[in-house]
Amino acid sequence: MSKKAQFKKNKKRKASARGSANDSERPRRRLFLDVTSKRKNKSASQKEKEQGARKKRYETIDENTLTPGRSKSRPVVIETIKELIALAKEQGYLTYDDINDILPDDLTPEELDEIFVKLRNLEIEVIDKSEVEKQKQSESQAEGEEDRLDYLDDPVRMYMNQMGKVPLLTREQEVEICKKIEQAEEEMRRILYSFGFCAKEHIALAEKLLADPPKERFDRVVVDKKVASKEKHLAALSKLIKRVRVLDQKVDAKYAQLMDAPEIEKPKLLREFKRLDQKLQALFPLFYYKNKVLEEMIVVAQNIYETIVNTEKKIGELKSHQPSPERDAQLNAEQNKLRSLELLVRMSCEEYKKNFEALKKASEEATQAKIHMAEANLRLVVSVAKKYINRGQSFLDLIQEGNIGLMKGVEKFEYRRGYKFSTYAIWWIRQAITRSIADQARTIRIPVHMIEIMNKLWRAQNRLTQELGREPTPEELADELHMPVERVNSLLRMAQHPISLHAPVGEDGDASFGDFIEDKSAENPSEMTSYSLLKSTLNAVLKTLTERERRILEMRFGLIDGYQYTLEEIGRMYKVTRERIRQIEAKALRKLRHPTRARLLQGFLDNQQLPVG
Repeated sequence: MSKKAQFKKNKKRKASARGSANDSERPRRRLFLDVTSKRKNKSASQKEKEQGARKKRYETIDENTLTPGRSKSRPVVIETIKELIALAKEQGYLTYDDINDILPDDLTPEELDEIFVKLRNLEIEVIDKSEVEKQKQSESQAEGEEDRLDYLDDPVRMYMNQMGKVPLLTREQEVEICKKIEQAEEEMRRILYSFGFCAKEHIALAEKLLADPPKERFDRVVVDKKVASKEKHLAALSKLIKRVRVLDQKVDAKYAQLMDAPEIEKPKLLREFKRLDQKLQALFPLFYYKNKVLEEMIVVAQNIYETIVNTEKKIGELKSHQPSPERDAQLNAEQNKLRSLELLVRMSCEEYKKNFEALKKASEEATQAKIHMAEANLRLVVSVAKKYINRGQSFLDLIQEGNIGLMKGVEKFEYRRGYKFSTYAIWWIRQAITRSIADQARTIRIPVHMIEIMNKLWRAQNRLTQELGREPTPEELADELHMPVERVNSLLRMAQHPISLHAPVGEDGDASFGDFIEDKSAENPSEMTSYSLLKSTLNAVLKTLTERERRILEMRFGLIDGYQYTLEEIGRMYKVTRERIRQIEAKALRKLRHPTRARLLQGFLDNQQLPVG
């Protein structure tokens, strides 16, 4: 089949997909890098001239230069680029949908990057489909409105459209963004460490770790890979707390002395204060706290900043009032409050506000850089999430969980190791998605470690099915996995998915699944009827006996309340000997064996006959 025929076939397929009434049945689109710049509005004639010029320029491109022997790329990548060049020669441009139709599904993100770089080097324009449609005859207004509503009703398409507007990053751009994050976080630490309350926050958190039992999780606040072991770090932490506390008290005393000193002594005291403060700040990195601890300290700094601003505002309002003893007392209290805050942060309020603004700016820069890195790699999340469709979670939920893993990858990425970010992030994305499926896909949650064992069981089951040509037995699975048969049976039961009792059964859906489940606690209607008839017949037969005989038989055989009385108990009731009661019982039973009475009870015995005497 020629390339031209292949392209026509692709177009027909796209047209049929657009005509489908159900949006959910349309194939999901991949979004790619937007390599075109913003263009000014041009007339139709100018665009036609440019398109013709592009066709002539593309005709000069030699496809034979893209032979597999001259490239390290897979042959499928070379063939894909050749098809795209041929289509560009025919149309004078390429659209994202054209590329989407030609690209095979098994390409990696790196190969996608390579294809777009090659197209950009060949100066082949990749334009949005909307620009092509502007040059063609516009569709009717009603049809356009319907397409717009369809687009708004499909959140996946909206998400992917927005995602595609963010260009992919080169390795150099990734390194540049990582350096921005690193510099911003270093600036945040420098400013935070200069605040006086920072030492007290470090000590308070360390004491929570050392408490018995611990009041804080070690892995939540400490960077594990920077410490030799948990035990050694906790032992060193105890000594570090003492050093920091002693030094912090000295710095507090020196700053209080500096605030009250005459102007002539302040330069010397300031130098001593800075020397002690720098010595104290040098100890903070030894705690090896995670960035989330710094974020919690920023919240403390934010509260102090707001308190200072509100206090200064209140002081300004009080100064505008007429002097009075009450006003002077309030003013004094607010000024003392400001002074205590200055002692806490160990700097003037103006200096603190200036430093806090710088801290907030550095925090925003780090956040924006992380967002940029994450947004540029959202395509990677979609490509991984597609592999886990039909595992119990919707496609959008898989994307959201993958995005959480992507953000963790951004936080932990170390660009100095030389890896591309996508190579590192894909493991975090996959881990987040698989953990989410294990935790949330089932109505009855199964522990993650059991999910891993069940995955091994499924792989062994598929392998044996292919080898044997049938479903393997539990014994064969047990031999393959080297585990007891009982454990395999337990895993197979655990792998079964629960079914709702209200799930409809049949085409009409009138019956539910619960209607077909046996209630083992329910009484058998035929047995209940038989028992009721036996009871009424037995009562009628017993009424043919004397009152005394009937009562003795009812008590002896437990026909009243289920309790069978002994001869001696009945004898005490009637004030006769147990032998006399036995005689009465025997006489009553002989009467019941009479054919006229026995015939009434014969039908209730299974293949037995009453002894007639």
